[in-house]
Amino acid sequence: MIEGQNFYKQWMNFWGFGNKTFGLFKNSGNTRVKIHTIHGPENSSAYSTDGPIKTLVDAYFQQNPQEKTSDHYLVITASNKKYDQGEKEDHPIPYYGIGRWCYAVDYPGLKYENLGTPGPVGDKATIYIGGLYHELGHGINLPHNGPSASQINNPQFGMTLMGSGNYTYGKSPTFLSFYDAATLNNCQVFSTAVKSFYGPVTNTIKTIQAKVENGEIVVSGTYASTVAADHITFRNILESDPDGYQSITFTTVTGPNNSFNVRMPISDFNVKANMAYTLQLFFHHQNGTSTTVNYAYQFVNGQPAVDFSDRNFLIRADWAVAGVSSEQGGYPAVHVLDNNYNTYWHTSWSNPLPHPHFITVKTGANSVTASGLSIATRHDNSGSAGKIKDFKVEVSSNGSTWTEVYHGKMALNGIQYFTFDTPQTFQYVKLISLNDHEGKTFATLAELNLY
Repeated sequence: MIEGQNFYKQWMNFWGFGNKTFGLFKNSGNTRVKIHTIHGPENSSAYSTDGPIKTLVDAYFQQNPQEKTSDHYLVITASNKKYDQGEKEDHPIPYYGIGRWCYAVDYPGLKYENLGTPGPVGDKATIYIGGLYHELGHGINLPHNGPSASQINNPQFGMTLMGSGNYTYGKSPTFLSFYDAATLNNCQVFSTAVKSFYGPVTNTIKTIQAKVENGEIVVSGTYASTVAADHITFRNILESDPDGYQSITFTTVTGPNNSFNVRMPISDFNVKANMAYTLQLFFHHQNGTSTTVNYAYQFVNGQPAVDFSDRNFLIRADWAVAGVSSEQGGYPAVHVLDNNYNTYWHTSWSNPLPHPHFITVKTGANSVTASGLSIATRHDNSGSAGKIKDFKVEVSSNGSTWTEVYHGKMALNGIQYFTFDTPQTFQYVKLISLNDHEGKTFATLAELNLY
């Protein structure tokens, strides 16, 4: 843990944030770390998932509130199996980060000095020490992210800890990205300031422009936020890698008057084949909270096709949902009109029905003329069931006679635009989901607009 402290400190300093690192209670000789030992009353197999462990830890700190000093937890399970000698567990042990909790494993023979040792001893040291630092990263707010093409080929950098660092740490160059450092700069356990952390933040994109210029993707715009952001990261996530292990990140300071501007060299992308991407704008707010907004784009024949600049949306003041195939309680269809990307419509999972699913919107008392439709997917980066894939759009002047005006495919994540062949005049618009990205039976949608 002390070496981990030093590793995080090294890269925080490298990226300009000073000698910051996560706090630890240590002895005066800087050789021992305070550990809270909790003995589970059940046998080991009862703690094969994080839930029962978390229950024990919560109970411990409820009984010992003076010992609780942050909202972050590192839980290390002790194993008597000698992993570096080929012994294996007969049941799973949690080894992952979830929320502000991270879980790792200790075993006989696991020593920092074993890093770089040839054979199983060194391999296991890298996996379990590098893995500890990786999962610790999740527990202190870090998502997955990978190195850029220029970094992975540079011996100063190599592989990101939050990419595949659990397989490189101690073997080959491994680093924290600028994205990681900017996130940790506002982390509770990296701060000596006495203040409130992780309060709610409302953050909206006011304007956005995107283009390809001189071999770079250029994105600029403005935003409005209830809590100031120090930095913004532009995180490019492959559709084939929704958890973002290989995501390419570009982090910038925020501009004057809540503006942003970034230039992302195409040469820094590792994958430039015909591939869909999500551009995630990740805001590093001063209270440690992060907010994100996603946009969809793709690479075609080695070049980015960027199509998410502002559209002039029609006013939705008196729009209403006129019909829906099904909806789950708490996830009603009206969420697609509430201007909140964090809420969404979800078809019923209590009484699931197969595709096709549909949602119909009436554009108020009068017809409108629109050139296209915009949607925002459910606001996460996973391939969760319900992300619509193939779909079609129909319009009607009376709600009973329909004309198809678009047939296509949605990207997995983000705000997307679909332009009709010709402008259409109508009073009802129906989006019909034909299938979803996981091949299951659900449909979800966060927002629906016309332009």
